[in-house]
Amino acid sequence: MSKTSNTLKPPGITEANADGSGQLALTPDIFSLIASPINRIIDPISRYLSYTGAYITFLMALGMVVDLVSRFLFRHPLSAMIEYQTFMLVIMGFLSMAYTMLQDEHVSVDIISSKLPEHVNSFLHSIFSIWGMYTFLIISWQSFIRAGEAFGRGEVADISGIPYTLMHGVVAVGTLLLALVLFTNIFKNLSILYQHHRKYTTLLGLLFIIVLVSLAGLGSAPILKLIFGELGRTAVGILYISFMMIMLMLGFPVAFSMAFTGLSGLIYLTGGNVAVSIAKMNTYDAVANYFYCVIPFFLLMGFLVLQAGIGTKLYSTGSKLFGRLPGGLAIGTVFGCAGFAAICGESVASAATMGSVSIPEMKRFNYDDSLATGSVAAGGTLGILIPPSIGFIVYGIITEESIGKLFMAGIIPGIILTLGFALAIYIQCRINPALGPKAPKASVAEMVLSMKDVWHVGVLFLVVIGGIYSGIITPTEAGGVGAIGALIIAVFAREFTWNKFFAALRQATQMSAMIFTILIGVSLLGYFIALTDIPLNFANYLKSLDVSRYVIFVMILGLYLVLGMLMNIIPMMMLTLPILYPTVIALGFHPIWFGVIMVIMMEMGQISPPIGLNVFVIHGVAKKFDIPMATIFRGIIPFVIVEVLVIILLTIFPEIVLLLPEGMDVLAPIG
Repeated sequence: MSKTSNTLKPPGITEANADGSGQLALTPDIFSLIASPINRIIDPISRYLSYTGAYITFLMALGMVVDLVSRFLFRHPLSAMIEYQTFMLVIMGFLSMAYTMLQDEHVSVDIISSKLPEHVNSFLHSIFSIWGMYTFLIISWQSFIRAGEAFGRGEVADISGIPYTLMHGVVAVGTLLLALVLFTNIFKNLSILYQHHRKYTTLLGLLFIIVLVSLAGLGSAPILKLIFGELGRTAVGILYISFMMIMLMLGFPVAFSMAFTGLSGLIYLTGGNVAVSIAKMNTYDAVANYFYCVIPFFLLMGFLVLQAGIGTKLYSTGSKLFGRLPGGLAIGTVFGCAGFAAICGESVASAATMGSVSIPEMKRFNYDDSLATGSVAAGGTLGILIPPSIGFIVYGIITEESIGKLFMAGIIPGIILTLGFALAIYIQCRINPALGPKAPKASVAEMVLSMKDVWHVGVLFLVVIGGIYSGIITPTEAGGVGAIGALIIAVFAREFTWNKFFAALRQATQMSAMIFTILIGVSLLGYFIALTDIPLNFANYLKSLDVSRYVIFVMILGLYLVLGMLMNIIPMMMLTLPILYPTVIALGFHPIWFGVIMVIMMEMGQISPPIGLNVFVIHGVAKKFDIPMATIFRGIIPFVIVEVLVIILLTIFPEIVLLLPEGMDVLAPIG
């Protein structure tokens, strides 16, 4: 009979786990034993719900086109289409949030976290996951309550008769799944911590700190009142926003940082009951807006073009048209990026796609590394200026400005910037021909033949933008037309497959879900910031400064330059515009004009040293050529100079930006 010990040991501890010091260690499976069963349930559910959301995205675009055909050809628009589109948007967005988290697609700022050891990040993200889970459990709980209230009152949509109980139920289920994903993330991070700290006493100490810090964050409102008493509203706002910036810099996803900060701040200012009531009302309303359908539509349009390999064809056409000029391949790359941006509308995708095609080709013709990589990095930024641009869509949503007018406002500056980039390349190569040798001359027949692969892209751009400009269709309707038009173009591309079609649907849906999660965070944070009076006080302070409004304007641009180096444009705009936009308007600047200038500044930030996002993308594309980061940044400098000159030009002559938007009012006003 074996001898047993009377010593009590915590669960998961065995004698075999004792190390040389006699301290006991946890078994490797103790955390996965908790997370794995839940994950085995959540993973397939969230995955298939996200796939359902992807198909709904396609049905939304198809339904929009069918409605337009029915309206224009048969004078009979489909009944309740706006309600159907809005409800499908809600279903698509909330059903996809959990899987987007599982795929780690929610945007975060990794400037600091990417430099930290894995176990330090796991420690931090254990705390962040607790805060995120707490936030979305409250949102889910309140959404279930709102669904019950809607059922009790018999609330249904005005035209379609769809019960609102169903919609609020979808919100509740989607946010509950997201909270459960965050719950499993806690134990995944703890498992990583265990790999670095196997001693029971050490890990127990870390767990104690995690619990302590987590509880301090969850109870920040009463703790702050206990320490400081009743603080002023503005002081509370500054305190919580500073806390949020720390979370962002340490890698907590932007959406969750905003939501947790907004909810915690509201609890301080209004009390728990009012704060959760605000969460109950704001979550559904933050997404359920017909005009937000423009987001998945234009994203789907861009991803379909990306999957169809249109970028390669645009580069081929550009290189044949401009190859014989000094630096012609680099010039062709810039024009190819402009053409791709006119359909894709996303900066990083443009840079990655065009870079993978053009850099090897320029290396083959002995182009200087700095020029080759710099032209791609700069050309890629045109994706957030030339419409349809996701940057303008987000700006329009937050500021409630016309997305159609913003699209129009970006066209002429986009053309000027494209020509400026091309001119910068030409001048450099005229001064030093070794930077960009001429490519073999293409015949007229070759040039014409190359156009046959891209002419339909130009037609699609003209249909989408022309329809918006003329007022025949709204930007939301144009997005649906663009998505189906891009699908038709993709179908005729030889490399396009059903797998690529579904990949485009999935990418567009997950990015939309990421944006909608940020919108929920922005809604809570915006409500909190409004109560703190920070925007009003900030605007009054700037107006009180005895300086020209252009000095303040330059300060704001400087802020966007720095943030553009650190953050993705979508969360950057959502974070800053609620505070800065009222100030800009109070200073007398035109909102459409400012939107264009701000986007150009964000472009500049994405290629500016030392942390330009597009530069990192290009460095990844060009890594097989062993091109140092410093070389890419050196090639960027002429293009940054061009962007500065364009901003000065547009500031002196704002009518360049406003010419086309104002022309829309003559043809047909668009709200």
